Amino acid sequence: MNNKLLATLWIIITAGSVFILANLTKPESVQENPPDYKLTEQTEVIENQPANYAEYISAGDNFINQGNFQKAIENYQKAASINNSSADPLIKLTQAYLKNNQAKEAQSTISRAQEIRKNDTNIQLLLAQSFIDQRNFPAAKSLIDKLDQTNQEVLYYSGILQILNKDFSKAKETFKNIQKPEAENFRNAYSKFEYFKEGENLHLQVLLAKALTEVGQYQASIPLLFDVINNKKNYLDAWIVLGYAYLNINQSLDAVDALTNAKDLNPDKPETLFFLGLAYFSNNDIEKAIFFLEKADASGYEPKEQIDLKLADLYLLQEKYQESEKKFTEVLSQNTNNLDIFTRVVWLNIDKLSNPEKALNIAQAALTSHPDTAMSYNLVGWSLTANGNYSEAKTYLEKAISMEPTLDAAHLNMGWLYELKGQENKAKDYYKQAYNLGTGNSIANLAAQRFNNIAEKEVDTYYKQVNISSPSL
Repeated sequence: MNNKLLATLWIIITAGSVFILANLTKPESVQENPPDYKLTEQTEVIENQPANYAEYISAGDNFINQGNFQKAIENYQKAASINNSSADPLIKLTQAYLKNNQAKEAQSTISRAQEIRKNDTNIQLLLAQSFIDQRNFPAAKSLIDKLDQTNQEVLYYSGILQILNKDFSKAKETFKNIQKPEAENFRNAYSKFEYFKEGENLHLQVLLAKALTEVGQYQASIPLLFDVINNKKNYLDAWIVLGYAYLNINQSLDAVDALTNAKDLNPDKPETLFFLGLAYFSNNDIEKAIFFLEKADASGYEPKEQIDLKLADLYLLQEKYQESEKKFTEVLSQNTNNLDIFTRVVWLNIDKLSNPEKALNIAQAALTSHPDTAMSYNLVGWSLTANGNYSEAKTYLEKAISMEPTLDAAHLNMGWLYELKGQENKAKDYYKQAYNLGTGNSIANLAAQRFNNIAEKEVDTYYKQVNISSPSL
């Protein structure tokens, strides 16, 4: 997983081993059956993998929603191999490649879809996007020019290509007639430029390049910004937008270089410091990431919540749990809309800071703010378990599962509750459900880890009993 993605995710645990259902080999002289389950770190869990086309598509869609584009690609590839006469999995695979900055693979894949659906406009547009992401603008324009110019999507791409061809006046007229919400970004860029009556064309290029990044056209923005910088090397905003574009296509070293140039021009600009911190994070330099994010905070970067969240995640990676919890709590003091932040604070107080009482207070606040979500009940049940109140915890966890039967975290915490009560068979059942529902995420890893721990203890206990009952002669 790359650090750009990692910066947006919460890592609960390190990767755990997986488990399978298997029979243990028993000594010939022993009649009793040993425990049913045996773990192994080397063996894949075959029965829990997607088995058919629909399941691979569903798994791919889930990974897209999680931002795990590589896993989505793997599942769409399998779906396409099963249903090789359909363009649908190829379209999804192309979209995943584009999100993962693999434009050449996207071009190859969508070309296969084009052979199946020769006159599909959406397929043609995806092919054009793959050309744009490779900065092959002439190929994209040649393709777009052959399509129906009354189609809003086609017109939108025409406007983008007119900008890249520096036909700014024509692009302005084009975007006036586009109803897509993204077109508003370009209209705003032209409005800002016109506000300054004597603005130079380089200023318009920077505004349009920024608009391109706002709609996810990062590769398209870069040549415009290069042209600006070649004409005016001290153009601060051009360097900042260029660094931001590089950051979003995972070219972290280029992002650091561009943003360092911006910092040299203005050492105290909050936006520069913030993006430079993210660039260093993407380049695995945690110390510098924290340094520049803290400087951005001191310089007044807004929204402050973004700074606090990034710093909280970075402190977490450094295992500075107290500092991380403090930052997350500061976010909650200003904004209770994000239930994930409640989850992080509860987890930190239970697993890292040994403060289950505070975890319970936070969980109850989550339930007050989000009374209709299963996760809120899960957080309260989890916190009550940590406080040793198993009976009440079970009620909340059952409520969470009844509201959302596929909530992996609730099954995990129910398993933990039963494990703490010494009911290990029930615990294993819930851990298996959490593992299956988690489909490879951190919840599934922790469920496997806990399941394995119980299985190991059962194996040890079984063979100790065998040895006691079978003295050597």
